[in-house]
Amino acid sequence: IGGLGVGFSLAEALALPRVAHVTVVEREPAVIGWHAAPLRPFSRGALDDPRVTVECADLLDHLAAPGPRYDALCLDIDNGPDWTVTPGNARLYSPAGLDLLTARLTPRGTLAVWSAGAAPAFEALLRGRFTRVTARQVPVPRGEPDVVYLASRPRGFR
Repeated sequence: IGGLGVGFSLAEALALPRVAHVTVVEREPAVIGWHAAPLRPFSRGALDDPRVTVECADLLDHLAAPGPRYDALCLDIDNGPDWTVTPGNARLYSPAGLDLLTARLTPRGTLAVWSAGAAPAFEALLRGRFTRVTARQVPVPRGEPDVVYLASRPRGFR
């Protein structure tokens, strides 16, 4: 999981019975620390689960280093591809960032990317790298729906 945040994604991943291990990459030490108390209820104490490893690092640095391939990569970083607050985060959604993400997936792996809104250019980049791409709208109380992009079956898997 790229981005720990409040821990909703981590808690949901751990609720799946087939999940054997989850690696969370969060670059902000303070966010990790908040899970000891104020954010603990939101993640249901997920950081205490023995299946969880938390790495304090930038996700792009983590992906560029030698490491395992993942069955799923779930990103909830910044506000998604079209609305990054931290300038360096835009690299993650670029062609080079997608190449790093794709290279770390297993042949049957899935990339899931949360976005605060539709991102047609990003979806086109995904379609160029994966044979299956779905954009799932997630209604929110106000404004346009969030979108979760699901991409699987990388083209030209190596």
